[in-house]
Amino acid sequence: MAGHPLRVGYIGLGAIGQATVALAGERYADQIESVVALVQDPRRPRRTGMPPPVTSVDELLSSEPDVVVEVAGHDALREHGPAVLAAGVDLYFIAVGALADSAFEQQFREAAEASAGQARVVSGAIGALDAISAAAVGGLSRVTHTTRKPATTLMSADEAALLTEAREMFRGPARDGALIFPESVNVAAAVSLAGIGLDRTELRVLADPTIDRNRHEVEAEGEFGYLRFEIQNVPSQDNARSARLVAMSIVHQLLNRSAPVVIG
Repeated sequence: MAGHPLRVGYIGLGAIGQATVALAGERYADQIESVVALVQDPRRPRRTGMPPPVTSVDELLSSEPDVVVEVAGHDALREHGPAVLAAGVDLYFIAVGALADSAFEQQFREAAEASAGQARVVSGAIGALDAISAAAVGGLSRVTHTTRKPATTLMSADEAALLTEAREMFRGPARDGALIFPESVNVAAAVSLAGIGLDRTELRVLADPTIDRNRHEVEAEGEFGYLRFEIQNVPSQDNARSARLVAMSIVHQLLNRSAPVVIG
């Protein structure tokens, strides 16, 4: 990739996509070129400086991206992810919870295995995936993930107003939680896939009226020892359900693709 900026196409151009494009353009324009975005409605108002919109995956691929980044959600990954991989293009994606559907997970993995490109989970709003995936090599016995979110992001404003303390909305296997809260627990799916899988990872989802930031707490035990990780994310300015860190993590992954030295 040396000698020219990394050509990046996008699936989706909502709040996360626009924040990613803006960050890449403002700070790393010499390394990342946002060339096109596959969207449902090309007439929808967006920030200035966004890549031109297209409405089909064929148009997206005809722009010859080096990498395609999915920032549109589970349905978009299901619809377009396998086609991108079939074209031999690297796919970076954040809608990890889509893989909770076991049939799609198998289809997606088969597409990735047959592709000349690589499918890469972007860490998004969570951290410690490198340590968890390394620990999984030696063997993990337990991974738990607790997600705390402002109550208004998990229930109606009227319901949230009645809460005086945190309410547990879900406890169980991460696969089940990802299907119940598809846009809220992509991070839990990422943690699960890095570690002991969606069926063995325990997930708790709490609606908390006392917080204004999304919180994730991860605990893991195994041959390596014990790990505890906690993060409090500042919500995106344009979408309270998402964290500002998501766009930063996408840009970080894109920079790593052609970096001469990679850490982690």
